[in-house]
Amino acid sequence: MTSKKFPIRPRSHALEDKSENFFKSIVPPEWIVRRLDRDYGRDIQVEITQGNEARGEEFTVQLKASDASTGSGDNERQVFKVTTYNYLKRILPVVMIVKYVDSEHEAYWIWLRDIPEPSLDQETFTIHIPRTNQYSRIDWGKVVSHVDAVTGAKLDAGLALRSIQPK
Repeated sequence: MTSKKFPIRPRSHALEDKSENFFKSIVPPEWIVRRLDRDYGRDIQVEITQGNEARGEEFTVQLKASDASTGSGDNERQVFKVTTYNYLKRILPVVMIVKYVDSEHEAYWIWLRDIPEPSLDQETFTIHIPRTNQYSRIDWGKVVSHVDAVTGAKLDAGLALRSIQPK
């Protein structure tokens, strides 16, 4: 008698779930974390709350994962699509790239703005995430300050544009 066959869950699906669970376990519990479906480089949206106030500040996360480190020396490496970089560079929310390494049960992070712009004639490029940027040791106060500063600058730019538009 032949045994029944069942679907096989790809390792990539398990890694994706592990990386998302790890990410969520470190975020302050009062913040709002939303998984984004049908993303084009945006996996998670994090809304920052202050006390019990939702104040409209948020950042987007591109979440990557691997079984083992792909880095060398002081950096964790991640191959990244140029099209994804271009897309993320154009969206208004602040963007954080997070790379989860399962064998280390750790992740490393970098702001998109800190990644050198790739050559437009490439399809992919390698980003280097400092291993000192351990996600488990992230300073959420600095994250809030960064998101606040960038959001404020973008809002100010929007107000300036409105003042010069013809009526």
